[in-house]
Amino acid sequence: MSRLIIFPIALLAAACASEPPVSTNELAYVEKPTETSFWFSDEPEVQPAPLQYDITKAGLAPKSHVNILAEKVVNELVLQNDSLRSDQPLLVTTPVNTSDYSKTDALGLQLQQGFVAAFHSHEFNLVDLNVANALRSTEQGEFILSRDWKLLPSDLPVSHVVVSTMDTTPMGLVLNARIVNVTNNRVVSAVQTFVNMNSLPGYISPSNQVIFQDGLLFRHEASGQGNAVVLGAKL
Repeated sequence: MSRLIIFPIALLAAACASEPPVSTNELAYVEKPTETSFWFSDEPEVQPAPLQYDITKAGLAPKSHVNILAEKVVNELVLQNDSLRSDQPLLVTTPVNTSDYSKTDALGLQLQQGFVAAFHSHEFNLVDLNVANALRSTEQGEFILSRDWKLLPSDLPVSHVVVSTMDTTPMGLVLNARIVNVTNNRVVSAVQTFVNMNSLPGYISPSNQVIFQDGLLFRHEASGQGNAVVLGAKL
């Protein structure tokens, strides 16, 4: 019995004596030796991850139908352009009524702002005519945009302008836009489009049964038979 007990103990002692001693660098978790260690001086240096901006996760400004319409019109103007370079100054004017070039409405004013944003996304050299010569500070806030021609610069180095005309039908809106070289009135790009009334909610609505036009009252058999009405337009 004594031989059976001593023999395994002797083998165990011999095996332990034959193994090399464990160094301090090996005193780390086996599963993740590069991340965790009891000896902090031996831990690898962790490089901080670089800051990244993911535009798909951050999100873009929400857009409505009128913004998308402005982008599509500008996309085709850029496609049809035959001479305007992106480094040449470009000014966007307010879309006007086809029957009266001195009148516009809320839709035309919003389309003008949309055209500016869309052209800038194509990296064109835009000039903002409505920036006044001086900043106005009032109790209501600080303002620099103006439509008063006396406050605006008169010597802007602009050779090309975007002009647009609008007209309504019983079904929706007809919009024409073009880029014109003001030095010789040459049209360098032109676009025409039709927008269904349902595609511009909040801007266009069906006409009433009784409408006021050119100083006269007109009565249709039913509402919607007259030209569509731009909301906010002066009748």
